[in-house]
Amino acid sequence: SCPRHSHYELCGSSCPATCRPRVVPEGCASVLCIEGCFCDRGYVLSGDECVPEGECGCEYQDRYYKKGEEFYPSCRERCRCKAGGVVECEEVFCGAHEECRVEEGVLGCYPAGYGRLVVSGDPHYVTFDGRAFDLPGSCAYVLARLCEPATRLANFTVLLEQEVGGRGQVALMKKVVVFAHGYAVSMERGRRWEVMRYTLPLVTEDRKLRVVQEGANIALQTASGLRLLYNAATYLLIVIPEAYRGRVCGLGGNYNGDPGDDFRLPNGSLARSTEEFVTSWKIPLLEEEEGEACSDGCVGKACPACDATHAAPYAAGDSCGLIRDPKGPFGLCHPRVSPAEYFQHCLHDVCGAGGDRQALCHSLQAYAAACQAAGAEIAGWRTDTFC
Repeated sequence: SCPRHSHYELCGSSCPATCRPRVVPEGCASVLCIEGCFCDRGYVLSGDECVPEGECGCEYQDRYYKKGEEFYPSCRERCRCKAGGVVECEEVFCGAHEECRVEEGVLGCYPAGYGRLVVSGDPHYVTFDGRAFDLPGSCAYVLARLCEPATRLANFTVLLEQEVGGRGQVALMKKVVVFAHGYAVSMERGRRWEVMRYTLPLVTEDRKLRVVQEGANIALQTASGLRLLYNAATYLLIVIPEAYRGRVCGLGGNYNGDPGDDFRLPNGSLARSTEEFVTSWKIPLLEEEEGEACSDGCVGKACPACDATHAAPYAAGDSCGLIRDPKGPFGLCHPRVSPAEYFQHCLHDVCGAGGDRQALCHSLQAYAAACQAAGAEIAGWRTDTFC
């Protein structure tokens, strides 16, 4: 299917009409025709969209911008492309938690830093401020949401539902639901690439939400800077801009730089225990069936654990030891993402699953995804016979 105001052709023009008639793509004239989507009669290409000929954008300093688009020619100037090719500019400065830099080839004001929340394995949680705890069971929770609104901060909520299954009865992420910019996006195990009943990749018409497939992961990006990476099973990364510092709540904590006060209840008071904290953020199951109830697993009771003797074999270099081996495939990632937490989580999950190879692969994939999200380089670790 083709985008709005366009249609499919088997043999269409290799030099289609655009809003920049003087700019002809190199070499396109030598190609007789190409297959693809082409603008309907009366429409021309404006970037990657087909618009009426009278709705073209602006040329400014030899670059083209769509009508209505905002852009930064310099760190002190913000411009907007208006009707009739008119460009209006004003002097601006970046916000308190922003800095002017180039990202993905575009100059603009971007967050000075980011907070990261990680859920991995049999779920191990690491809050935005770095506090770690485990949460077994099969309930649903508020993972993170904006609880102290402020000007220019977009509202968002992320919910997570767990389920118990697999070898060793480990708890896995069943479903993640994101509410942002007026949309609700549900991602569920077993329906990996179907989001909002759309096949990926998906970009909403207002461009405020983008959901794509990256390798084995679903990657969601919002206009407000919220980013989410989910492998539809054992790894979830949520990244929020610095502007949200101290203004969020949920299982991910308050992102104020102090891990000691992360365990806050919805009313803002400190929880007296991990159990009280976790219970306070529990919500009804996201798709509750008649008679179905969630289980807290072993919260409050003694969770099954492997002692050091049983876990020792999995610390080897052909198992969880791969994570912390400085000469291994993840060695270059160690300065960016500490391997200690992921190594311990791997020992816990693989030992609890009796050495199950799939549990090991999931643990290694969790660290690999964290490294890639941090922009670190990793070497090949999968082979035809391993993971």
